[in-house]
Amino acid sequence: MDVSKKVNELIKRFNTSNVRELADYLDISIEYQDFKAKTLDSRIMIMNGVGYIFLRNNLNELYENFLIAHELGHYILHYDKDISFNFLRRIYKTRLEKEANEFACVLLLHDELDNIKNIENIEFIVKEKGIPLKIWYSIQSCINTY
Repeated sequence: MDVSKKVNELIKRFNTSNVRELADYLDISIEYQDFKAKTLDSRIMIMNGVGYIFLRNNLNELYENFLIAHELGHYILHYDKDISFNFLRRIYKTRLEKEANEFACVLLLHDELDNIKNIENIEFIVKEKGIPLKIWYSIQSCINTY
C-alpha cells in the first residue's frame, strides 16, 4: 500500500495537513472520553459510514495530534461503513496498526519528508510532532524509502 500517496492526495484535496482540520473536512467528530482500559488512548468508530474519534482525557496536545493522525490513517486506509479500531499503547505490531502508524508519521512529518535522510536531529523533530519514539523506530525504515 502506498501510504505516502494517500497522505499526499488527502493534503492536496483539502489543502492542509492539520489533523483536526482534516477530521473536520471528513466530517469525523473528535470527542474526549475516560476509557476503563488503562492502555487505551484512542479509538475510531465508523458507524453507518460516519466517523467518530474518541481520545482519552488529559493527554498531551502533541500526542493527541499523533493519535488523531493515526485514527485518520485507519479511516483513509481501512475504511468500512461499520468498523472500529483501538489504539492501545505497546500494541502496534499488526499490519493494520503499522499502516496507521506510518500514515500518521508521514502526515505529521509531511514538510520534512523530502529532506528526512539529512536531518541530524530527527528524534527531536519526531517528539516535537507528538510521535512516540518507539513507534517512529518501528516504521522509520518505511519512511526512509520515500
